Amino acid sequence: MRDRLLREVDRVIRATDSLGAAQLAWTPAAKSANSLLVLAAHTVGAAERHILVNIAGNKPSGTRDEEFAAKADIAGIRSRWDAVKIRIVDVLDNLPPGRLDDDLPGPVSTRSVQAMIVHAIAHAAEHAGQSELTRDLVKERDAPR
Repeated sequence: MRDRLLREVDRVIRATDSLGAAQLAWTPAAKSANSLLVLAAHTVGAAERHILVNIAGNKPSGTRDEEFAAKADIAGIRSRWDAVKIRIVDVLDNLPPGRLDDDLPGPVSTRSVQAMIVHAIAHAAEHAGQSELTRDLVKERDAPR
């Protein structure tokens, strides 16, 4: 499960490869659509919250609202992902026996650790698909005619 989560977030990050700042900041006209910058910032932040905050009990390094107001450049988001990825691997590789069945405290109390990991994968996969579609749309928009 760990590798699948990492692959899905990596898909979001890879969707930003070789794009300029204007392309990364472009938002499709569809209601509730987001730019690649926002999708990348949010997907990294959500993975952090799902695993490092909800499962490991760490403090979040940012908020969801900050992710959706993303003004950072992609290099900063990539750097954050590199750091978060190492911490996610450490947490998931060192879960004690039986921990997957534990219920999580707080607002996610109806979820086990395993269910939170599955949710994290599904969430990242959803945004990976959105990121790849957004990338394809912006490339088509900017293609020479």
